[in-house]
Amino acid sequence: MVYKSTQRIKNMEPKMADKKKIVLMFPNFRWQKYDIFTMWNLNPATLCLLAAMIKEEVEVKIIDAQFYDLPIEEFANQVKDYNPDYVGISLMTSEYEEALHTAAKRIKEINKDIIVIAGGVHVTTNYARILIDNNIDYAVRGEGEYALRELISYLNGKGALPKRGIMYRSNGNIVIQDQAFVKDIAQLPWPDYKLVDMNAYLNKMARFGPTRPPDLPCVRIAPTRGCPFGCSFCQAELISGKRVRSRDVDDVIRELFWLKQEYGIKAIIFENDNLLMGSNDFAKRLFVSMIENKLNLKWICPAIALFLLSDEILDLMRDSGCIGVNVAIESGNERVLRDIVHKPIKDLNAVPRMIEKIKSKGMFCLANFIIGFPGETWDEIRETISFAERCGADYVKIFVAVPLYGTKLYKMALDQGAFIHDESGPKVNWRYSQIKSDEWTTKDVSILRAYEWDRINFSKERIKRTAEIWGMSIEELNQIRKQTRDKLAL
Repeated sequence: MVYKSTQRIKNMEPKMADKKKIVLMFPNFRWQKYDIFTMWNLNPATLCLLAAMIKEEVEVKIIDAQFYDLPIEEFANQVKDYNPDYVGISLMTSEYEEALHTAAKRIKEINKDIIVIAGGVHVTTNYARILIDNNIDYAVRGEGEYALRELISYLNGKGALPKRGIMYRSNGNIVIQDQAFVKDIAQLPWPDYKLVDMNAYLNKMARFGPTRPPDLPCVRIAPTRGCPFGCSFCQAELISGKRVRSRDVDDVIRELFWLKQEYGIKAIIFENDNLLMGSNDFAKRLFVSMIENKLNLKWICPAIALFLLSDEILDLMRDSGCIGVNVAIESGNERVLRDIVHKPIKDLNAVPRMIEKIKSKGMFCLANFIIGFPGETWDEIRETISFAERCGADYVKIFVAVPLYGTKLYKMALDQGAFIHDESGPKVNWRYSQIKSDEWTTKDVSILRAYEWDRINFSKERIKRTAEIWGMSIEELNQIRKQTRDKLAL
């Protein structure tokens, strides 16, 4: 069956004049610091979906200060011009938590009566700290689609205070409700893409880098939520739960057809915790439907579970348009995988064979590794580097271990007294190790990461392939290599 591109967005709104107004916004990471990582643009679907959920309750304006690199005063001027009753701030990573507080402070300086609502990954994972900031009136803990709608209805005097997912103050105390999850994401509407200049987003993704779009215009979409595997370093379980929930395959296809007709998309990035999980063989049904309906869209997935791949799935991925995947291996040492990472890879010897299979289907393969875990020995770190070099991946990414708040790894580091900070945990920074060991220093791990990444990916034999994957010239790559070395001034 071939689907027509009919959009599933309700249009049952009261007149705008009857509504209060809300701004939904991403703060600009550059308000906190400026480096290559602050160029990362966020998926507008996050705010557009929230808007679709609440637009019957309030008039919505989206301000993406990150995408447009808005100075704080230009952001403030847009808020003043719109004169909202509420502002919802979404922050997707704790690395830039100061940007949240900068935005909240400036909003209250504009008008202290504006109700500021915080949400996003940082708020969900660091919920106990959010309302210490008196500029934030409410916060949404967890998946906010229904929780935010119920909160807005309450603030508009039309409903009761939600019983789940909201944090607020009462009689001088901070009340933290249980985390909100959306039981059935198939019931959610499509994001209201009309509230943003979608063409700008689809055509302004990073043109360079190992997980760059296969083609432009390119859409980012996440048809599943949740991951059951519980790797120690990962916040996915904390953010979206262990139970994997999936959208309806037919509805995903309809949305992609609509995006293709409306905006001319040529490619997809599947931004899932685990695309290959989901009820009733979700991924298989999705790939088959993409093939049968002749979507003809190239796609990549920055997070694929290597141990869930099979010949059948690989063939369907290729035939449905997949040109490459990123697999997370994490360690080249079985003890570290089992006792520290908790990654369900049972046989490291099978990893190079599976990577070779991926490549034999005409898809590229990127691989992630992490070094510097609490309790990891120097020899085990060296084993991981050695395995990364010989695993067969087209390109290898090496990260330092970061014990994110709420993860099992955070508890391990805390229990072992492995934090280098006097505070309860490290600041989020993906470049530098912040864990101490009797066998190695933070500087050892940080320098090793950068120089082994350079040695493995940019050897005379591999640099041409690395340049192809990044989509840039060897000369441009060499500039990035130098910038990486320069940043190692610790």
